[in-house]
Order: sequence, then structure tokens, then C-alpha cells
Amino acid sequence: MADFIDTWSDDHKHFAHLLDLLESQIGFFLEDKTPKYDLILDIMYYMTHYPDIFHHPKEDLVSARLKELDAGAAVVVNELTGQHAVLRESGTKLLELLQRVVDGVMLKRENIEQPARTYIAYFRLHMAKEEANIFPAMRALLSTDDWAAIEKAAPFKEDPLFGNGALEQRYEALHRQIMRESDFEAAA
Repeated sequence: MADFIDTWSDDHKHFAHLLDLLESQIGFFLEDKTPKYDLILDIMYYMTHYPDIFHHPKEDLVSARLKELDAGAAVVVNELTGQHAVLRESGTKLLELLQRVVDGVMLKRENIEQPARTYIAYFRLHMAKEEANIFPAMRALLSTDDWAAIEKAAPFKEDPLFGNGALEQRYEALHRQIMRESDFEAAA
């Protein structure tokens, strides 16, 4: 039980770090500079794959069980489940826009900046709401059997960027950027 929530909490820290990195790159738009589009693409590829395909669907399973156990949780659970869909759609749209820029399509800066800033802010609010409202209820109400059934329905998937397994080639440049930042922060 605690393992799932601890993993999700760790995921949220990683997502927050990537959102910070994305935000710093988007900030270059305000300075009339060119961001590292490949880095932004790597971030958004990750954000539209690991969270959207593995993290959020498992949360949705747990949240559905939580609703069965506590009808009072339905409003928040339904809101958060809906937010997963919005994040998936807006993340995919942002990734498509960024890919168009990398492919040479000229877009106005605001066509990228505004969707990116909205995605970042929305994702951060979403994680805060989960941690404040849903994670404590999950800890309190779900049994060991509930957690086992959820694991059987949606087996654990190693995080391809932050997990303990082999780093996927797609994320090597992003991983190097994160390590450079870590080295810089440790030296500061």
C-alpha cells in the first residue's frame, strides 16, 4: 500500500523537476531567445508516455476503489480523473506543436508559450490536489487486498527515466541535463 503512494510521491517530485526544466526553457520565449527544443521534446515525450500511460491509469484504478469505499470522495476523485484526461490531451497537443516547430513549421511564440504555461500550472495544481486530498484517503481506506488487486490489474512499470532499471535511449540527453543540473546544485 504505502509502496504505491511512495512511488507516486516520488513520481510527483520527478514530474515537478521536469516541469521546472520545461518552464525554464519556455522562459526563453519571454527573453526572445531560442529554447532547447530537443530537450523540451524529450520532456514532453516522457510526460505524455510514463505519466499518461502508466502513472495516471493506475491512480485511476485506485481512485475508483476509493470511491467504492467512500462515496464522499467521489467529487474529488471524479475531478482528478477528469484532470488526467485533460493532462493527456493538452500534453499530446503541446508535444505536437513542439514537434511542428522542430520540423521547421513557423509558429508564433505564443502558440507554444501559452499552452506550455497552462500545462505546467495545471499539472502542478493537479499533483498538489492528489497529495492533499487523495493520497491520505488511499492510505486510510484501502486494504492490502485492494492494493494486491490493483497491482494485478495494472502491474508495476519501471520509470524509463528515473527508475532503477536501464535508462531508455530516448531519455539519455534528458538524463544528462538532469545530472548536469544536479551537479551544479550540489556545487552551489
